[in-house]
Amino acid sequence: MSHWVMAAGALPVMIPSVAGDTARGDTTLEDYAQWLDGVVMHGGVDMWPGSYGEEPLQPQWSGDRIRDAYEIAVVRAFVAAGKPVFGICRGLQLINVAFGGTLLQDIGTQRPEALVHRDAAAYDLNFHTLNVLPNTRMAQLLPSGSGAKINSVHHQGIKDLAPGFAVEATCPDDGMIEAIRMDGPAYVAAVQWHPEFHKP
Repeated sequence: MSHWVMAAGALPVMIPSVAGDTARGDTTLEDYAQWLDGVVMHGGVDMWPGSYGEEPLQPQWSGDRIRDAYEIAVVRAFVAAGKPVFGICRGLQLINVAFGGTLLQDIGTQRPEALVHRDAAAYDLNFHTLNVLPNTRMAQLLPSGSGAKINSVHHQGIKDLAPGFAVEATCPDDGMIEAIRMDGPAYVAAVQWHPEFHKP
């Protein structure tokens, strides 16, 4: 992820935890939000279903409660500061949950008719096409009908979209949400795929 950010000419900075056992000094997330130009919320482990008011359907989908709380606080600090927030894979799911949305804990279980969105053997070589919705900001980057292909390495996805957000792209085969954006002037956007895995 750092190399992908650097390739765009930006300097990546990790934001350490400012609470709990690892906290040092009196720096706050608000300080980082004021200092930095924006934040990228990257991929990783499942979200804890309790973050969106559910119990885990299976023990292996229990996620990371501590990371959820930290990253939701980061997102809220940057949004409050008026700074851009961009989510990738888990980052999309996190942003959706941070603003009141919910997730499918496992697409294969809860949407068995859907495509296989995570193939452990193929991993980042598991692709499907993208349906970019017209009249969206994403349509200015990837025109609808462009036939764009994206990687798919997630087994969770958006169930209920957060209030105040719009869908910008879906999977044409099953309607799974692939990109979202917050309504209004703020730059809060996210994609379900991993653009950093795509070759430039």
